[in-house]
Amino acid sequence: MIVKKISNYFAIIYVEDILMKYNDIKTPEQLLKYMDENIKYGFVDDNSKIYGPWNNQEFQQGCQTKWHLSSSERLIKAGYGHCFDQVELERDWFINHNYKFKTFYIMFELPFSNSYSMHTYLVFEKDGKYYYFEHSDFKNRGIYEFETNQDAINYQRNKHIEYNKQRNVINEEILNCLHIYEYTNPTYGCTMNEFISNILENGKEVGNENNMGRMVDL
Repeated sequence: MIVKKISNYFAIIYVEDILMKYNDIKTPEQLLKYMDENIKYGFVDDNSKIYGPWNNQEFQQGCQTKWHLSSSERLIKAGYGHCFDQVELERDWFINHNYKFKTFYIMFELPFSNSYSMHTYLVFEKDGKYYYFEHSDFKNRGIYEFETNQDAINYQRNKHIEYNKQRNVINEEILNCLHIYEYTNPTYGCTMNEFISNILENGKEVGNENNMGRMVDL
């Protein structure tokens, strides 16, 4: 499989150098640029406290107790959001510009407290090609072209595994607990547990026919 990266954080050609307004964005490349310039990884709680970066204990605890899913409007105003929030901004833009797209959630469903990461992302279709749009994962930030939707899912899955290998044990048993779900509009304002529970209950599992592991408790 050949992956064609058509846009990234470091080098994109733009018509204008001025900071774009959200409603002026015309292309996915411009959306990525807008998010680069205006959206930071983290979140803002109801008391306007900023949590971030992701790799500290306060952020991780805050996600469980202080975070609520942001609408696109709230995210633009706050300027901070993690992947769950940022996908909702992307969803809003792609809906309003009549693109066909799907959003996905990937996680290791393990029955114990762990440091394996979870992630959400978007894949859109254009002219018979499929594009993995990534902003919140800064190491993979960009827009990647694929021949099929499944190729895009497989590519991101491999990146997710590679990242977790740096922090955790990855063996066959663990890989059997890695699941990917397609999900649609979640409820804005929901908690972390509510967000995940809704996907596990109502999402459509994709690309994991042989995986049997399941999380017991959220």
